[in-house]
Amino acid sequence: MHRVRQAALFIVITGFALLAAGCATAGSAPSFTYAPPAAPSPTGQPTSAPTASPSASAAALSPSPASGATVSLTEWKVTIAGTVKSGKTDLPITNAGVAPHELLVFKSDLDPSAYPTDAAGDIKEEGAGVTLVSDGDNIDPAGAQTRSMDLAPGKYLFVCNIPGHFKQGMFIVVTVAP
Repeated sequence: MHRVRQAALFIVITGFALLAAGCATAGSAPSFTYAPPAAPSPTGQPTSAPTASPSASAAALSPSPASGATVSLTEWKVTIAGTVKSGKTDLPITNAGVAPHELLVFKSDLDPSAYPTDAAGDIKEEGAGVTLVSDGDNIDPAGAQTRSMDLAPGKYLFVCNIPGHFKQGMFIVVTVAP
């Protein structure tokens, strides 16, 4: 009976995580609503003013990433929207999956299949021929973080190196141009 309760709880939590990920608006553009001024009141003042939706207000207060790129992590996939440019950048990362993920950024001219791995097939973070440029905390489902990086032109591997994830193909090769 205890296993049945655990399974039911897992299904409910997974459902909420999927619902939260599906309802998230992190990838959409902020909206702005403008109501034209109404006819002047007898005092000569307009009766309405422009209004902004909450998402537009939050977007106006938060700094935008320097490169305009964003990273999304899902099961066995790393995707990048926008262009990753050389120089200092704040890179927003979201986990749209149902499992925890991480993002490691390596600089190397090696093909991903040539990266140094351990017996389990996970990348050796201090292996020969690769330089770990950025590492952060694991990101829970529906979670996000912003990573500050200074990227030189070259070839990079953006990868989730949680055990088994690299082996499942959860990476993308990124070429950063000058």
